[in-house]
Amino acid sequence: MKVLALDFGGSSVKYGIVDENAAISESGKRPAPLASVEEFVDTVGSLYEQYRDVVEGIGISIPGNVDPESGTLFENGVYQELYGKSITDLVKEKCGVPAAVENDGKCGALSEAWKGALKDCKDGAVIILGSGIAGGIIKDHTIHSGKGFNAGEFSFQITNPGEYSMLTTAFMSVGMLGVTYKLCKMKNLDFSVQDSSPSMYLFDSMFASRFVQPEGEPLKIKADGKKFFQWVEEGDEDALKIYREFIVALGALVVNTQICYAPERIVIGGGLSANEHVLPDLQREIDQYYTNIGLGEKMRAEVVRSGYLGESNLFGATYNYILHNKR
Repeated sequence: MKVLALDFGGSSVKYGIVDENAAISESGKRPAPLASVEEFVDTVGSLYEQYRDVVEGIGISIPGNVDPESGTLFENGVYQELYGKSITDLVKEKCGVPAAVENDGKCGALSEAWKGALKDCKDGAVIILGSGIAGGIIKDHTIHSGKGFNAGEFSFQITNPGEYSMLTTAFMSVGMLGVTYKLCKMKNLDFSVQDSSPSMYLFDSMFASRFVQPEGEPLKIKADGKKFFQWVEEGDEDALKIYREFIVALGALVVNTQICYAPERIVIGGGLSANEHVLPDLQREIDQYYTNIGLGEKMRAEVVRSGYLGESNLFGATYNYILHNKR
């Protein structure tokens, strides 16, 4: 069995031919079809035509609130033209083969449940450190969707109580968009040269008054993850302050997830998790909670790093297809 797996992101759609053993035989990417329903359907259709002789169906990962049973995308995410539409119905009508769709963070979690760090766990949690905080809750080896299909939306967990704005959330303290914005404000960096410049201007319209306004012309330096950790390694005071806030907030997120859900294991993935210092620093942070609160071993989280990088959503989309096809 082989599936055409599609991972729709904000700038591109990644695709791969994935079999039941999570082996990818072909892969690539195309520009994201954001303009219309027709562009989305045509993109899926052209990829299917390319591989129709080797695949039996299509598995899709996409940002936003997704009902995996009806295939409907409700809101959130960048594919606004698809809101209220059943993605699986659109794909079946165009291609004539079975399809299954799930939220991108939940696909990342499903990949861990299938062949990754949670393959031997009945219950687990996956926290993906990207632009925001994606992920999902694994219950009985599959996704727990929750009310409004919002279980595992870690971006909105409160990590700075009393702020009463987006600055109070893990999205701004742990996600790379929030880290980038704070770096720009503290180091007087030009928003226009950042990969996520529209978000920087949006955040500034909401939060500029919370920061000291720098003097002089903004510096044309791109504050991506690589540059952030370079500054941390060099001992830059601004970067170290933001990194400390990042670890404290991530520690709170992990401890609260463990206490509320008690998973067998918590997996940390995404680009920011790849830095060699993040997991050891996170472990030291959560150990302080356990020691000083006096929590026993059974209440402590087992935290591991994901083994996946860019392909996790393709694997998760495939596994979601397999689960729905079995039903």
